[in-house]
Amino acid sequence: MGKQAAEASRAQIAELIEGLASDSYATRIRCRDRLSRIGLAAFDQLREAREHPDSEVAIVARRLTSGLQVQWSVPDDSSTVRELLFEYSSLSITERQDRITQLAELPRGESFEPLLRLARFEPEPGLARSAALAIMNQDTTDGSNRADEAHSIQSKIKDPELIANAWLLQYAKDLQNGSISPKQWQVLFDEHRQVAVHGDTGANDTARQLLQLVWITAERAIDQGSPDAALEIVRNNVGLIPARTRDLIQATSWALDHSLYPSIAAMYEANLDLFEKSPILLYSAAEAYSRMEQASVADRLAGLALEINPIPMLVEQPGDPALPNNADQAEPFIHPQVIRLHAEAHVKIAFELSQRGLFRWAEKEFQLVIDRLPLDHTMAARARLYAAEMHSELQHHEVVIEMLTPLDQRIERDNEFEERLIADQFSSAIVRSNLDFHRGLLLIQRGQAEQAQPVLKRAFETNRENIDILIAMYRLEGDQKWQDEVRKTLTEQIGIAEAEVNEAVNTPRRLVPPWLSENSVAKRLNAYAWLVSNTEGDYQKALKYSRESLRLTPNQPALMDTCARCYFAVGDLEAAVKMQAEACERMPHSPPLQRQLEQFEQALKSSRSSEPPQSP
Repeated sequence: MGKQAAEASRAQIAELIEGLASDSYATRIRCRDRLSRIGLAAFDQLREAREHPDSEVAIVARRLTSGLQVQWSVPDDSSTVRELLFEYSSLSITERQDRITQLAELPRGESFEPLLRLARFEPEPGLARSAALAIMNQDTTDGSNRADEAHSIQSKIKDPELIANAWLLQYAKDLQNGSISPKQWQVLFDEHRQVAVHGDTGANDTARQLLQLVWITAERAIDQGSPDAALEIVRNNVGLIPARTRDLIQATSWALDHSLYPSIAAMYEANLDLFEKSPILLYSAAEAYSRMEQASVADRLAGLALEINPIPMLVEQPGDPALPNNADQAEPFIHPQVIRLHAEAHVKIAFELSQRGLFRWAEKEFQLVIDRLPLDHTMAARARLYAAEMHSELQHHEVVIEMLTPLDQRIERDNEFEERLIADQFSSAIVRSNLDFHRGLLLIQRGQAEQAQPVLKRAFETNRENIDILIAMYRLEGDQKWQDEVRKTLTEQIGIAEAEVNEAVNTPRRLVPPWLSENSVAKRLNAYAWLVSNTEGDYQKALKYSRESLRLTPNQPALMDTCARCYFAVGDLEAAVKMQAEACERMPHSPPLQRQLEQFEQALKSSRSSEPPQSP
């Protein structure tokens, strides 16, 4: 077989494949048997022939590629890989895709060669491309030898005519050069876009995977410190993004996360109709133009987004539900349920805008709902509560009080409204507590510390789970009686926090799901660490608890924020700044995280300026 395979050139194999369509039965059988004997040397061309326009050729090619004996796992593979590839050929296409996905999640050193094997010999072109994409999408910061990987690809992948092979061969050149080549990739994108548009079969899969390759290549450029190359890649391939709202939302979200703002402008210009019907897309474009310092364009698009999903002015009538106040207006009647859905959409968008740091536009979305709906409407109440939360993070105490006071007054005189709030998972006690908390903080801001004491105390007694209130009480200046009272409460709460940690740690694992158990333990550890590190107590234990919470639930910005505070408490300012900077990188639009980073950076700067000069 080896001799026959060696003697068969690419041209001869192509001739044999065409012979499968011969009018002569004997010729067809001879060509089929010859191709079978050639074996894996004919694999690439046979796989390509699975899409042959002659159905007879395509059918035989599929049978031959499926029947060739490929050794999917080798002795050097790990036990995990061998298990995933066990009887791989007998699996369905969906099951094989799942195995490729699982391989891609393994460390690169463990999965690179198996994925390359699949990209080389998987008979289904879509799965071969999936394996190739998995290789290119893996993290290469684990010390993998790029030169060896490039050599492995080039020694095993021979036929550049196949799409998966072409991608891998260009990827190997990137590995050798240490950087991507946007121009070379664009040649492939343009060539394979034609296949995606004009291909007889599998065109949708090809287009989808080609777009995935665009994202992967752009991300690799960003990781290599070449954002301009990434922008060039995305802008040149905007046409690959399907003209569907869902796909455009995914694309703009990705581009925003990677700061590729001009690419979003290109998407907007190419899909004006779809953008101007979707508030999410309009706000994405508005944010992009804002980041590009085109404020007038950004505000115009944000204004268009605000007008989508209109809410008529509702009035509250005695004994009747709120009704549209448009009897004498030209506005068409909108059913109350539609109004609720529109209001819900505005609140959701406002919340998402606030998470992206677009507070001005978020405030307008919240305010629209608040202004248009009666106070006791569920969505109006939710808008006030979310708006109050946003302004709380911005330390706009007066605005928080303005938002919460009408709710508190209505709760006081309307039991039915309070019950509806509870049904909507909002606590009336938390509303009152937060209102008093910000009243106290506003008094402190105005220099009225003594008047703030009873207000903060009442806020904490209403909601003792909000330890930030107790921290504010601890930091508030007062006479000895106040200090003694606060320290007594603090000692009690630290003891409660420690007991809750012990309870969470010692709860038998069999009684709760593993993920829930870990989250519960991490939450309790973090609560103890945050309280102690911001006040007084065993700072080393707080740091230990905080680090353990991150081990259980890694990469959580809120937990990293606590850990940074713990480092600050024990005096390790460099570690505090490093951890807080990472938290801010993961949650870049959080005002509290940014404020704490500024505090730590200033403390580190001051400590360095006060250090005596080093001896020569």
